[in-house]
Amino acid sequence: MRRKIHQLEFDFCQHGGKRKGAGRKPKSAEPGMPHRQRAMKKRDQPLLITVRLADGLPSLRRGGALKVVLAALGASSDRHEMKIIHYSIQANHLHLLVEADDRKCVARAMNSLLSPLARALNKLWARRGKVFPERYHDEVITTPTQARNALRYVLQNGKKHGVVPQASIDLCSSALVFDGWKERPSIASITTAPVVAAVARASTWLLTTGWRRHGLLDIHELPQQRKQAGRPRGNLAQSSHRATSR
Repeated sequence: MRRKIHQLEFDFCQHGGKRKGAGRKPKSAEPGMPHRQRAMKKRDQPLLITVRLADGLPSLRRGGALKVVLAALGASSDRHEMKIIHYSIQANHLHLLVEADDRKCVARAMNSLLSPLARALNKLWARRGKVFPERYHDEVITTPTQARNALRYVLQNGKKHGVVPQASIDLCSSALVFDGWKERPSIASITTAPVVAAVARASTWLLTTGWRRHGLLDIHELPQQRKQAGRPRGNLAQSSHRATSR
């Protein structure tokens, strides 16, 4: 004769699950990059990478910090099969336009860049702790329009943040060595020789020829807003290019 088995129910205290306040707490005031799988990338597709500084740290655009970042970018411009084609150093973040064979190359190269850079900045600032607490964000560049928008976004990013006059170029970026300006920007007013981190020469069709289908960059063009995970902004792939005639 079979015995009837009764399943006992226990009222355990539930931890986790969907509830208000659950989950890892953000490491900065802005939402970070979620740990979702990154988009697929082909060998001939560049990446636009954004790296954010921890809250409350000094500006990367000033004094010793700028020199440290420039040195790190120059040393990492062509390592682990990832090439830094252009960069922009802002107060609390970096923008990099890179080429790489695959995501493994990008991961190795970004680790080789950010780990020593974080140690050098901590040493400069006489502190300990995270310098780049969140994962870097990246966007795969797949079309000529998107490539042009990415170039404009990186090289003109200082104007987006209001730290560079509209008729000037940002000396905390690689704009000075960019050869795609409609008219060569004047640097006659610069009294000291600008320091530019060594950047690699582009090899993908999108960053050499493709983007030029939509016209060279005008010094007065302003970057479009773009969308990052957790941050409601415009998307480079969807933004149209608008040159401002002066």
